Formats: sequence, structure tokens, C-alpha cells
Amino acid sequence: MTESLKIDIMQKTDLFGTVETFFVQPYGKSLIIKGRPGAGKTTFALGFLERVMDRVPVCYLSSRFSDASLYGTYPWLESVSLKNLADKLPDSLTNVSTESLKKLEKLIEEGKMGSDSYGLILNISDLLPEIRAIYSFVEVNQGNSPLIVIDSIESLSEKYDVNEQTLFSMLYSDLVERSGANLICILEARENVKLEYFADGVLSMDYMLEEGILIRKATMEKLRGVSIGTSPVFFYSLEDGKCRAFSKDTIIYPEGRFTRSLSLSKALFEVPLTTSEFEKITPDKTPKVSLGTLIMLHRVGSSPAVDDILNLMKNNLIKNAILQERGVMDVTSSSYETSRVMSNCLDPDSLKHYITAEKSKRSNSFVINLEGKGILEDFPNEVIDFFLSSSSRPHLYFFSYDFMRFTYGENFFGDLINLANSIRTTGAIFLIVDDDSYSKISHYASFTIHFRDIGGYIFVNSNEKESYLSSVVYDSEGWPDLELHQVV
Repeated sequence: MTESLKIDIMQKTDLFGTVETFFVQPYGKSLIIKGRPGAGKTTFALGFLERVMDRVPVCYLSSRFSDASLYGTYPWLESVSLKNLADKLPDSLTNVSTESLKKLEKLIEEGKMGSDSYGLILNISDLLPEIRAIYSFVEVNQGNSPLIVIDSIESLSEKYDVNEQTLFSMLYSDLVERSGANLICILEARENVKLEYFADGVLSMDYMLEEGILIRKATMEKLRGVSIGTSPVFFYSLEDGKCRAFSKDTIIYPEGRFTRSLSLSKALFEVPLTTSEFEKITPDKTPKVSLGTLIMLHRVGSSPAVDDILNLMKNNLIKNAILQERGVMDVTSSSYETSRVMSNCLDPDSLKHYITAEKSKRSNSFVINLEGKGILEDFPNEVIDFFLSSSSRPHLYFFSYDFMRFTYGENFFGDLINLANSIRTTGAIFLIVDDDSYSKISHYASFTIHFRDIGGYIFVNSNEKESYLSSVVYDSEGWPDLELHQVV
């Protein structure tokens, strides 16, 4: 699969990409972003501006006394803040539609709308300077699909004592419908039925605790002209003060082979784990563990999506160890799939460092044939040493509880621990477990990495204080790996 096709798939399912598709339609659009305080409405809107500002003119109007608090995270914001742009914009409005604006001006003149404090001031630019600036911004950028963010519509309404429905209707009629501008209005209330009815799109943002994990959820309630699919719900995080939206990933391995050697660690008592941002979930926050470490990979619940992400992490650990010419022994229920991926993508000479095991009689120099009578009989040290004799240490050993139970019956675990104790001085051991087995043997682990599916998104954590949302990324050669984004 080509990189462009991968990007196309991502854009169809990514929250930012979906909203961008909505706004690039050949006519103006309006979007309401609603949600309770702290949901990340402003953060999402600014993230979207950052995404599109190189292609379309953008401006941001906030109800804050000053936007300076946002400049550290969004240094470009100062140049597009309407408060800073107002003095540079023209006073005359000749191209942009002002039909609804004039109606509002007339109502204020007649005393039918607005505060009595306006007195005899009849110049709309004096009455509503921010609104005038919005019109002027569209005036100078008409024809280029300018995008305006108002944060929030209630604050602007309250400031000028103009009903928010009237204010939105005026902006929509003049700027969106007649002048081709795009408008995002942040709504402080959880809902406003009238505004949502007239808006072209509605995005609802919320957060809650689920299974002890903070879940941030964005729901596309309406998006005219764009299909939102069968699952219009996206999870997101506010990591580092920015909105990071996630998609339900499809993992695609490259079709061609490549070779790339990685530098080999010279440390005698450490095992490098150079993949999948492993340092975020190790106890020491480093991409390595001590020799002899036993790591449990815990599948919470039963989910194909969990299996896909766990296997992707496993495959990357294996691939990088093989490319470092370190030995890998894979005794798991997913070894066939891993073997197929490695055979398709790596040079055949690299595969001599990858050993699997199966209960069969076929002759293969890279497969340990299992009798199934006992673990210690099938994996004596001399057999392991023979199969990994051409590989450098430290090795990686992978076992899965379901495969071992299928091969050796229910009472195998004592022998597996004895095997682990005999090989742990030569590398690190990974044991893939499910809920039932984890509850019985978790105390044997140096640490455990939990994988759980919540709403089709995979969360990863190794302690109760930090959880990460996983996403799939591709390197320049089309190889998939994981990014882990802290849930905040």
C-alpha cells in the first residue's frame, strides 16, 4: 500500500481531517463546538486553525481580556488574533454582504435591541467593534474561504447585549451564506437547540472516567455535506496543551523487503527495547530493561483490536532485535502471523535470529519441534543455545499463556517459571496473558503492560497514574509502529 493511500485512509477517519473536509466544500460553512468547561473546545479550535492556516486566511476572536496566555503554546496566534488585526483592517465594507448587519443597526437605532447605555451613538462600528472587525476581515479575504473562530458566541452576545441567536443568524446570513466565509462558534452551554439547528455542523466534546481512565470523546452530531460514517465518535487527548485526536487504526505492513541494521547495545546487564516508545511505560522511563526482566503483556477483556495493537508492539520489538542480530524465541499463539510478516519484510539472512516453536514433526532449522509432554523437556538449555548460537545477546523470549496451555495442559506454569529462571540471565522475557491467567500469576512479573479496548480505541498503561492512547504511525519505508500519547 502506498503512503498516499495510507494518508487518505487516515483522513477519512481522523477528526481534524473530517472537519477539514467539511470546510473545504465550495461554499461557506458554520460549525458549533459545544461542551462543558475543560472539555477542550478552545484547544481543538486552535489546533484546527494551526492545521489549515497555511492554506486559508484565519482569525481568532476570544472573550479573554488578553490572549497572551495562549501564545506560549500557539506562538502564531498573536498574528491572527482579531484584537491585534483590528487596527490594520479597512473601515469601508464594499464587497462583503452587510444586509443583516444593517438590520441589526436599525434595530439598535430604534431602541428595539441592545443596551440603553448606547445612548445616541448610532455608528455600528462604535457599537460593536469586534463584529465590525470580523466583517472587515472577510472583506479583505473574500474569495479565499476565510475562517473565523469566535470564542465564545455567548460572551460576545452578552458583551453587546445582543441575543446570541440573532447574532449568529446575522453572521451566518451575511458572512457564511452570502460572502463564502467559514465560521466556528464555540458554545459555552452544553446545548442550544436553535443555534444547533441553524448551524451546518455540530461537534460535541465531553470527558468522563471509564475503567479508571480519563476518556475524552468528541461526537460529530451533524456535518452537512460530509458523511460521518457509522461511528461519528472520536477520542482525543489534551497532551502538552494541544488537542490530539485519534482514529481507529488499520495496521498495514509493507509488502517489500528492506534491510536496516541498528546499533547494538554494548551494555552487559541491559536489554534494549528500541521500539514503540517503550520508554514511556517502563519503570525507569528508559528504552531498556535489566537483564532477566519478566514483562507481562496483559490483554484486558477480549478484543481483536487489542490483539492487533499488542502484536504490533511485539512485532516491532522482534524486528528491531533481529536487525541488531540479537536472538528472538517466539512461543506464542501469534507466532505464525509474526513469522509471515518477518518473512515478507526482512532479508532471509536476518531470519536466522528468529526462532519459533510448534507441535509438529516438520524439519526446519528455525523451528523447535515440541513433543508437548513437558516444557523443560521441549526447551532444554542446550536446545535453546543451539538454535540461537549465531545470535548476539541479550535475547528476547516471548511466550503466550494460551499457547502454552493448549500445548501442555492446565498445569504448565510451574515448569514455565523454571524455564524462565534458567534463561533470564541471557535476555528479557515477555509473557502474554489474559484476564484469568493474569489474576493468578501477576505477582511473577517485574512489571505489566495492560492493553484495553474502550470504544474501539486502545489504551496502554503500566501503572495507575499514567495511561496512553495508542496510534499507528508509519516510517519512511512504510513500516508501522506505535505512538503512545498520554491521556490528560
